[in-house]
Amino acid sequence: MKNAYFSEDDLAILLSYSKWRLVSSVISELPPVAPDRKYLEWITQNSDVHQHREVMLVLSGTSCFTLGDITYQSKPGTIFLIDANEKHDLYYPPFCGHIKHLWFRIVNKTIFTSTPCGRTSRKGQGNNDFNYTFSGYNPAGLSFINAWNELAANEQLDKKFLSSSAKHAFGGLLLELCKAGYNKSFGVEDRQTELHHQTVINAIVEHIRETGGRNLDIAGLAYIAGYSKFHFAKIFKAVTGSSVLAFINLCRQEKYRELAARGKNKKQISEELGFSSPAAFSRWLKNT
Repeated sequence: MKNAYFSEDDLAILLSYSKWRLVSSVISELPPVAPDRKYLEWITQNSDVHQHREVMLVLSGTSCFTLGDITYQSKPGTIFLIDANEKHDLYYPPFCGHIKHLWFRIVNKTIFTSTPCGRTSRKGQGNNDFNYTFSGYNPAGLSFINAWNELAANEQLDKKFLSSSAKHAFGGLLLELCKAGYNKSFGVEDRQTELHHQTVINAIVEHIRETGGRNLDIAGLAYIAGYSKFHFAKIFKAVTGSSVLAFINLCRQEKYRELAARGKNKKQISEELGFSSPAAFSRWLKNT
């Protein structure tokens, strides 16, 4: 039976627990590798840090991937758990071969995923593009988030047990995503478009409020949601009645008042709101 989201090769990885290897800053089932000079030069200019969690599952191809300051060989079945504010590769080296990765972006208790991406690969590789969201009430999503939290916080339990628990919970997430792909092949949609947009934008709104808009822009938020910048801006306006930038600025103002009420000085507030310099913060404050 054809899956609308994944090829047969993809499914061979997605549904094969025995092929998975977990890598995180807490525990790793793969040894580190020594990267070559070309990759080291590339990574110095191409790393990213953000305030949401991400998961990357390798579907095909072999390359290097750096998490924190440790480089691993990423091969099919490798699952990277990237925690908030943890440095990792940004995009893909131009010299790497064909690779295909499935990314999950976690904001609060909402999990976003979309068409697998990679280098030298066509979108979807013959399958339909997709944009799937596990809402904060989704049992599979909550189970995985809880398993990750336990992996990071529970030092008393055996590491192999914690790793196995996280992989089993992640497997539940993948099963639901694959099921959605099969349903779409039959023309069965599991949610209304308008309701899906509402779920996505609600999660993004909470993320902006919690972070106070720190280091957020339309491009980054659209990436999290799995939309183009234009489409994201359009549905954000339709759901909230506000433009993205206006809402970010409003949340910054609210965060500023909250921090000021707690006795933070202007330098501390500037740093917490993510301004590049005190002068930039002063200009924003004056305009606000």
